[in-house]
Amino acid sequence: MSYFGVPILSVASVALSVFLQTGDASADQFLDHFVQVEQSNIITDHGAANRVVAADLLRTLSQEIPAAVCYLSHDVDVEEASDLLNASVAHFDLAIVALRDGNENLGIIGAERLPRVVREINELVHVWEPIHEAAISVLNDPRDLDAAMLVYASADPMLDATYHLLVEIEAEYSNPVELLQSDMLNLEVSGRMAMFTQRIAYESCRTWAGEGNEEMVADLRKTIGHFEASMAGLTNGLPELGLRPAPTPEIAASLDDIAQVWSDIRRILDAVSAGETTNI
Repeated sequence: MSYFGVPILSVASVALSVFLQTGDASADQFLDHFVQVEQSNIITDHGAANRVVAADLLRTLSQEIPAAVCYLSHDVDVEEASDLLNASVAHFDLAIVALRDGNENLGIIGAERLPRVVREINELVHVWEPIHEAAISVLNDPRDLDAAMLVYASADPMLDATYHLLVEIEAEYSNPVELLQSDMLNLEVSGRMAMFTQRIAYESCRTWAGEGNEEMVADLRKTIGHFEASMAGLTNGLPELGLRPAPTPEIAASLDDIAQVWSDIRRILDAVSAGETTNI
């Protein structure tokens, strides 16, 4: 997907994929790389890491789906938005069931073992069902305003719900046997960066379309700041928090590529948040 003609999806992907060392893949390809996590020299156990990646993916998808709905509803990159929405819905379904029941093809071995986490997953499945149906309705009819509004209304609660699930899974699997705390922090920050790109896509689309109020514009500017802080942390490290700088030249180069693309996107986002007309 693009921000008004500027490619952005690769930014979402590289944020997480570079720290898994799986290459440059789009957000809707993360699932294809779960079983490759063990190749990374910063991950100690690919089963635990894959559970964290799956939970983090749900958080990103919770924002990617509303963004794709907005693009599709407003005739922006229609074919790409349609493909992305279709894939994102399917991947949400796949990831959440894998977290609950296990999926060896994704490197998630065995069903979830903690009853409280199983309950939380099942609650998220219940909340997700009407959003799933609404997203499919928009795929079938991009002019279905009621369905689009239902998906838009899900952006904040689904972000909160998926984040809470992620925290539970991180707490369960963050130990020296399964996944080092330092590795968990790298996954968390890179995952947040991926999510922020999709949150920005959603907020900027709604704002550009004239559907955003002052609060949404303020949120957009805040999200931009969070994204840039995450990018700086991954690039330079945050020693006081235990976050290491880019551990390899390849990762550093990928982050530099993100920064170069981002500078162009940032100028467009500033124009959108200022209420200036931007052609798509």
